[in-house]
Amino acid sequence: MMRQMPKMMTLAFALVFAAVAPLSAQDQKGTLVFAVETLSAQTLDPILEGRPGNAVYQAAMYDSLVGFNFAKGGVGPGVAERWELSPDGLTWTFFIRPGQTFHNGDKLTAHDVKFSLERQMGPGSLASAAASMRRTIKSIEVVDDLTVKVNTTSPQIGLPAGLSRAVAPEGAIMPKAYIEKVGEEEFRKKPIGSGPWKFVRNVPGDRIEFTAVTTPHWRGRPHFKDLTILLVPEESTRVAMVRTGEAAIASIGPETMIGASRAGLEVLAVPGTMQAVFQFWGTYKPGVKDSPIAKPRVREALSLAIDRKQVIEHVMNGKARLPYPFATFGYTDFFSADRWEKWAAEAYRYDPVLAKKILADEGYPNGFELKFANTALPGTQFMVDIGTAIADMWTKIGVKVTLKHYEWGSFAPMERGDQAGLIGWASMYRTAGRPDAPWRYDGAFSPESTQRLLGDKENCDPACQDFVKTYRALLAELDRTKRTALTDHMVEVVANTWTVIPILEGMGYYAINTKKVGRFEPIAGRHELGDVFERIPRPEEAPWKK
Repeated sequence: MMRQMPKMMTLAFALVFAAVAPLSAQDQKGTLVFAVETLSAQTLDPILEGRPGNAVYQAAMYDSLVGFNFAKGGVGPGVAERWELSPDGLTWTFFIRPGQTFHNGDKLTAHDVKFSLERQMGPGSLASAAASMRRTIKSIEVVDDLTVKVNTTSPQIGLPAGLSRAVAPEGAIMPKAYIEKVGEEEFRKKPIGSGPWKFVRNVPGDRIEFTAVTTPHWRGRPHFKDLTILLVPEESTRVAMVRTGEAAIASIGPETMIGASRAGLEVLAVPGTMQAVFQFWGTYKPGVKDSPIAKPRVREALSLAIDRKQVIEHVMNGKARLPYPFATFGYTDFFSADRWEKWAAEAYRYDPVLAKKILADEGYPNGFELKFANTALPGTQFMVDIGTAIADMWTKIGVKVTLKHYEWGSFAPMERGDQAGLIGWASMYRTAGRPDAPWRYDGAFSPESTQRLLGDKENCDPACQDFVKTYRALLAELDRTKRTALTDHMVEVVANTWTVIPILEGMGYYAINTKKVGRFEPIAGRHELGDVFERIPRPEEAPWKK
């Protein structure tokens, strides 16, 4: 079996795009203006920025080791055109796409890949995955200019996804020779990447400006000559700018969609960017054993009481869909998406009659009291409206809901440490779209994790133990078929506990002035548009299609 593994684990992707006539430099015209609510840290050094900034403005000028599957979302080719895993599961070999160059003309080689990954792991890095990279990556070796090997301390099946633009910024490729020549401080003032847009200037608190490359690029040569990303915190101002043509595209929330449409703007919805969920805290704790929410059937009844279609229609203005199980999407790796889509359609149905019957069977014919923390992670304020709506639906089956609203800044610390303020409560939460489900499951359910929703080190019931066993097996499994079976079982174990329950699969939303840009399609699961700026056509050009 192990001798066959390299062939089975070779990951190579092909992207098929609609035929587009090649652009020449003189065909690049005008300025694409994009208005956003935040520029995060507003730094162009990939080791100093988290995901939001990377996905908006760093993505324009930097390529990533692993990229996107444009057809369905998830991972696909990037700087590396393919990659494969060794039979023992301890070495990933990345094969670099030939002919790539940085903006100063230097060739992009495996030496730059090694330098970039080591820089992300280094002491000056603020990358969220820096610690885990140092823990799991044993060494990085350059085989030749177009081949690099990453040796790990244990099998790391999810490593390519972790170095993909679809997940995080840690795969951004930086110019080794340039940084070593000018130093880090000068690099941060005049950054150079290999992407389709070149850095022009950074005005803190206001904007970042780029200009298009004039040579062919594997991501696509930009249609516009220049790109400006504007910081406009007030949403109504962003929409007004798009309406007047000061900006071509602006990020918006679902509550603004109707107004934007009435103003003659097109609303673009990016599928598969997040799930809105509700979850239960500390249901396994001895002090909660007599609480109604300690019973899985009661938690299931609360799900059956939710009319998800009504929430999608009235809170999300129809721009959302019924979810897959927790933290899974149509593009999730090693996951039987068709099977789980059918399962979810039945499991997450609206059936208040059955919900009330279950409560009666469990000993609560007149309902019970439920404390519910309503909160929203940054950028998803609509989650508060979702929480309010489902609390009202629970009231209709007799549940007496005590609803308490929390700003994210005050809620986030509550989930750390002993979670004393949350034990026995339900709350709103969100999970972001990413192709590697085990990462999110580990953070939510492992007894050593921050959230530890299934159990902790002192209290780990059979479902908790089954999850731990399955997750550990999943980390070590190299066979694709067996890995999919393990992922499906992990999803099933958690789904059957009814501890974290998806409400809907959300989208990213943008108001677009079609007099300023042509029609284009986003990448599923990629809320931000940093990886499609180069493919956005001018209004007189044919639409971009996947």
